[in-house]
Amino acid sequence: MHPHWDTLIVDLDGTILNKAGEISERNLLAFKEVSNQGIEIIIATGRCYAECSHVMGWLGHKGVSICAGGSTLHNASGKTIEASYVPFEIVQEVSNLLTAKGHRCLLLKDIDISEVQYVLVGEVELHDASKWWFDEHDISYIEVNQLEDDPWKDKTVRAGAVACELMLDPIARNIELQLRDAATIQHWSAVTSSEATGSVVHLLEVFGKNVSKLSMLKKYFKESFNKDRVVAIGDGLNDVELLKGVGLSIAMDNATDFVKSHAQHVCGHHEKDGFADAMVTWILST
Repeated sequence: MHPHWDTLIVDLDGTILNKAGEISERNLLAFKEVSNQGIEIIIATGRCYAECSHVMGWLGHKGVSICAGGSTLHNASGKTIEASYVPFEIVQEVSNLLTAKGHRCLLLKDIDISEVQYVLVGEVELHDASKWWFDEHDISYIEVNQLEDDPWKDKTVRAGAVACELMLDPIARNIELQLRDAATIQHWSAVTSSEATGSVVHLLEVFGKNVSKLSMLKKYFKESFNKDRVVAIGDGLNDVELLKGVGLSIAMDNATDFVKSHAQHVCGHHEKDGFADAMVTWILST
C-alpha cells in the first residue's frame, strides 16, 4: 500500500498517449511501476470502450475504466457496469439542431444493449475525421435519416458531432444556450484525429445532466470514496471536474490555461513523456 495514494486516474489522449495515439516506453514503464506500488489505476477517457480497448492491451490494464467522458463504467473485459443515458428529449433537440445545419448527429450507444457502437442521424456526408476514426478503430454503426428510426432511442450515452471549428463552434454555443443546465456540454478541438487527417476538427459532445469523469468515479467507489487518497492527471475540458475533486491534481503542459488553472501541478508535454515525469515527481518518489 502506498503511504499517500490509493488511486490514480489517468486520461488517455493528450496525457499518456502522444499525438499519434501511441504510448512511449517511458510512459508505459511509469504506468506499470505505479501499479506495482499497489495503487489502483483507473483509465478515464473521452473515448468509448471500443475505441480504446487496444490501449488497455498495450498498458496491460486489468482494472476498471471510465469511458465516453464519464457516461460509462466498464470492467476489465469491457462489460458495462454503469451507464448514464442522455434523456431522449435532449437527444432530439441536439439532433434537430445539428441536422438542420447540415451535420451528422453521432449518437454513442451502450454496446451491451445495442448492436452497434453508434447510430448516425442525418443524410449529409460523414466528416472525413469521423470516417477515419471509425475505420481506424473498427467501430460499428448504422445510419438513419431521422431520429425516429434509431432502434435504441433511450440508450444514448453521448450525442454530438464532428466538423471544422468555424462551422461547429457557433452551433455548439447555441446548444449551450438552449439546453443550459439540462445537460453537460463540451466542445473543443480533437487531438488524435486532427493529427491523422491533417486538419483541425472540432468536437461537440452532449451528455446527461451532471455527467463527468468525477461523477462516475464517485459512483464506482460509493461510500468508500476518499478524494484525499486520489491522484488525477489529464489535459482536457472533460478532466476539469476530476482535477477539482481529487486530492492531487496534475495537468499536462499541453493543456489550455483554463484546464491548468484547476490543477495543483503542471507536468511536461504529452509529446515529451510528461506523464512519466509526473509519476516520478509526485507519486513514485513519495
